[in-house]
Amino acid sequence: MSVNISADKGAIPAFIQESWQRCISKGLQPSMMDKEDMLGAFELAEYHDRYAELLYHSSPILKEVYHSINGLESILLLAAPEGYIIETVGDPAFIRHANNVSLRKGANWLEESKGTNAIGTAIVEKNPVLIHGSQHFHQDNHFLTCAASPIYHPDGHLLGVLNLSSHQQNYHPFSISLVQRVADSIKQSLLLSHTQKREKNLYFIYDSYPDPLITLDKEGKVTDLNSAASHVIGTSEKQVSNIVSGTDPLVLERRVSIKGQEFLVQTLGKNMEHQSSVIVRLKKQKLIDRLTTNRYQFNDIISNDPQMNQIISIAKRASALDISLLITGESGTGKELFAQSIHGYSLRSDKPFIAINCSAIPENLLESELFGYEKGAFTGAKNGGHKGKFEAADGGTLFLDEIGDMPLQAQASLLRVLQERCVTRVGGHASIPIDVRVIAATNKDLQKEMEAGEFRADLFFRLCGLSLKLPNLRSRKDLLLLAEYILADLPYKSEHTELTVEAKTFVLEYSWPGNFRELQNVLGQAAFLADNGPITRDMLVALCPVSSIKNEEGANADREPRNFQEQETKLIRNALERTSGNISNAAKQLDIGRNTLYRKMKKYGINFQK
Repeated sequence: MSVNISADKGAIPAFIQESWQRCISKGLQPSMMDKEDMLGAFELAEYHDRYAELLYHSSPILKEVYHSINGLESILLLAAPEGYIIETVGDPAFIRHANNVSLRKGANWLEESKGTNAIGTAIVEKNPVLIHGSQHFHQDNHFLTCAASPIYHPDGHLLGVLNLSSHQQNYHPFSISLVQRVADSIKQSLLLSHTQKREKNLYFIYDSYPDPLITLDKEGKVTDLNSAASHVIGTSEKQVSNIVSGTDPLVLERRVSIKGQEFLVQTLGKNMEHQSSVIVRLKKQKLIDRLTTNRYQFNDIISNDPQMNQIISIAKRASALDISLLITGESGTGKELFAQSIHGYSLRSDKPFIAINCSAIPENLLESELFGYEKGAFTGAKNGGHKGKFEAADGGTLFLDEIGDMPLQAQASLLRVLQERCVTRVGGHASIPIDVRVIAATNKDLQKEMEAGEFRADLFFRLCGLSLKLPNLRSRKDLLLLAEYILADLPYKSEHTELTVEAKTFVLEYSWPGNFRELQNVLGQAAFLADNGPITRDMLVALCPVSSIKNEEGANADREPRNFQEQETKLIRNALERTSGNISNAAKQLDIGRNTLYRKMKKYGINFQK
């Protein structure tokens, strides 16, 4: 096919000529325009969800602009970066005319679909463009004059395109300036919103930072301080003269003593505009022989589950409070992971984290492990004696795992230590002061243990300054995310190590009595046995305890899918429920495309409402 654009070549801008050549190279014909590339109702709703922020900030601006140009038979359009129109505001008569060429919500206006046009060409050029009359590649669009401008997110990526279309005879050279100014207004609204959010986030980070942060003016007076700083110097302090001296605060880094505690002062930032304040950090000096042993932080906790995310949020807030914590939950739910994360987020993070499993130590040795022993305390005792876990954890955190299995005699000794804040070694007489935060954990129901006389009520209330109950795996809504994380972290994983649809169904429906440890073990073995192939349901079934599967099959016999269609329908419904109807997240969990998910929802008559 040949398209003659040379006759009026001098009047056609170079970018339009280049666009026409792209259209020709893709086999487009001026007399035949694709009007079928449309989003369905489900897909359009998903686009509205994806670009909700853009729509929120642009809608009032578009309405205001249209009100000012009302009567000019025009239409304002907002398109996603993929070329799909997601919002329209305009004259009803012109909208009906525009519908004839699919210039409406849901239509795709990329160049490969609609040829040279303002929306599609602006996406390619990454600049404002004006396409007038016969400059459109397709003849159907020659009645239009259109101006479009890209809208960029504050972080720099393309967020959408604003387009103004009207009849060719309404051409005005300033229309491109109008859309550019409106696009800039939308960007400014987004920028203002993100600036406000950033300021709020910065204040939250400032206030929750584990080290003391103090904001000072140029005279050294305290203008603000976070919670950790309040704990160190007190909120009533008006001036900290030994922090800022006559030296340049930008290079300030020296040791100071505040209320008997040694700190290293480091400048984190300065208000360069007014040169009126600095933010300094007071960081406790580390002792060489008191290295912390915790390996995990909160960012090591993988979660997309609302309940778990709420617990993480509470745990972070509790980290700054120097109180005892009790973490409960089934085995394998991550109790020590939380304990170490809390320690790493606390003011004691530069001190030791010492863990002891109360159920793994013989009863006759437990007290000597916790409190230490003196020389000759018992047969086999070391000549120099031995300091216990409390002394080893001094200044830091002691994690008492499986506290529900601690013998009653040891419970009484532990209670005394927690009350008096000092320990007496086995076989000794001297009281040794200790400064330890205690985090305890158990998979038992301590209320029932107290009723049975197996756990002291006074110790329970001493340990339970705040209780965190971790959810079991079967109640979490992010099982497939956890499975993907485990598979991605395997040393022998290949690109083919993935779960089949039936395997994903099993992962979601099996109760995982061993929680994360069982999921990790089963998937690790299955990935090895799959030998670079996909992991099937049969592999997972074979690796799970037969008794657990039989019990579940008996309990769930009435609600098991009878065929693949029912099984797939159930899998989709489960994913939608876990993600509260978020199509994008549900599709990711199912490892299928959004459009595929929409088609299957339509096929099976699934109409999920948030």
